[in-house]
Amino acid sequence: MAIDLDDARRRYHYSFSPDDHDRLPFYSALLLALESDDLALEVLAAVPEEQRNPMLVLAALHLAALRGHSVLAPIYSGARHGDLPDPVSAARTVLGVFHDDPGLVRVELHRRTQTNEPGRAAVLQAVIVEVARRSGEQINLIDVGTSAGINLYLDYFPVRSVDDGEPLTLVCEDLTTVDRRQALPDIVSRVGIDLSPLDLHDDDDRLWLRACLWPEENRRHVRLDAVIEARHSWPVATVLTGDALDCLSDALSLGRPGITTVVVNTWAVAYFSKTAQRTYFDEMVRRCASGAVAWVSIESPFTVAWPAPSGEGAPPRKGGSQILATLPGAAPSTWGWCHPHGHWLWLKVPT
Repeated sequence: MAIDLDDARRRYHYSFSPDDHDRLPFYSALLLALESDDLALEVLAAVPEEQRNPMLVLAALHLAALRGHSVLAPIYSGARHGDLPDPVSAARTVLGVFHDDPGLVRVELHRRTQTNEPGRAAVLQAVIVEVARRSGEQINLIDVGTSAGINLYLDYFPVRSVDDGEPLTLVCEDLTTVDRRQALPDIVSRVGIDLSPLDLHDDDDRLWLRACLWPEENRRHVRLDAVIEARHSWPVATVLTGDALDCLSDALSLGRPGITTVVVNTWAVAYFSKTAQRTYFDEMVRRCASGAVAWVSIESPFTVAWPAPSGEGAPPRKGGSQILATLPGAAPSTWGWCHPHGHWLWLKVPT
């Protein structure tokens, strides 16, 4: 199989937004080092296209650290706890470990980057409130690419503009007027779809979820711990194992009849293996939206370009993810932009 090093280099280059580079000096330095390294390019380029995400390489290295690698463990622990005096030097050391033992990464490349970031719930809440305002106070929720199903519980995360210290609180900077006081709709059924769903009760799955987190963001690690502890008290959800193109009809059938079903995908369609599959998914959800189905898509325009949605153009900040929404019976349109992990939101709902 021919490998495309230029494609791998672009993926490393665009995998972080500018504000992430500013906030996370260790991972920023590590990504820049990987982008310029022939071995890192070759390893990423050899991954199947649908999983060719630099975060997979980062997570594999982080996993080795979490498992106690003698060199990596203290570096990643220092990054998590704000005790890494020279991030650039630390990144060079990590790259050296990678070169000494490329198998640390290669052996994990069968996995998927399943961050399952609940920070995106801050965006989903704001969008779904607007969907429900037009279609009813109850919804069925379907999450495509659900991983461990955490975002099926988007209504269990308070959203604030300032961190209040509570583990489940999400902090989101609203760049436009968003009324966070509006009540969320009652979610009466929760269904996830994933090719390889993760189980919060499984030790290896939990460790992989941690590895997919960025070590410098200790708040996300604390939140995952809180989610794992609280999950048993949350409502039952159904997770279907399989391709979204095959499982969506079954997922729709599991919802309560007579109310709107909201299908969401957040950085999931980017992992569909072929452009044709993305196009078919787009067409399939649009057809469903002719009935009592709404669709909310949050994806990077760098990796997923939906067919000519109407609405606002460029994101207000570099690296923003596009918020595409389709109300029942309507055409899709761009409702706004957000940080990939929900740190900021620019929302302008069409009238």
